[in-house]
Amino acid sequence: MKIFIAYTLVVVGIPYFAGLIFGQILTLPVAMIRGIFRQPTDEATQAQEFSAATAWSVRGSIKMPIADRIVHIFMDVCNGLGAVLVAGLIFHLFGLPPGIGVLLIPAAWEFFFTIAYGQALRALLGSLAGVVIGWFLVLHLFAI
Repeated sequence: MKIFIAYTLVVVGIPYFAGLIFGQILTLPVAMIRGIFRQPTDEATQAQEFSAATAWSVRGSIKMPIADRIVHIFMDVCNGLGAVLVAGLIFHLFGLPPGIGVLLIPAAWEFFFTIAYGQALRALLGSLAGVVIGWFLVLHLFAI
């Protein structure tokens, strides 16, 4: 029964949404440091930079400074990492070994949202990189 509950919690998407929160928390200090070193600009340039930042998750080419791209990639990696860590924690709390589902189910959520909402593949690749990194961490941290 424990394995059914653990897989149900992971399939429902609780680790995915917790991973989004985890990614935002980890990215906040990096984004604030990036903001401190941003050069002062006029309002029109700030509006263009804001629209470029929102264009990160939309398909197509973007015009964004390299430092901003690094922050966005870091955020995507942390989102995927957090999702797998939470899934592994769920299995650990139930006393179950992390199976391949801990890797595949969060990856499936990433694919689903990318395809369903027409998001950019660059965001998907960053998230999947975080999922793979998280998988190795889960195997190391929560191995029973």
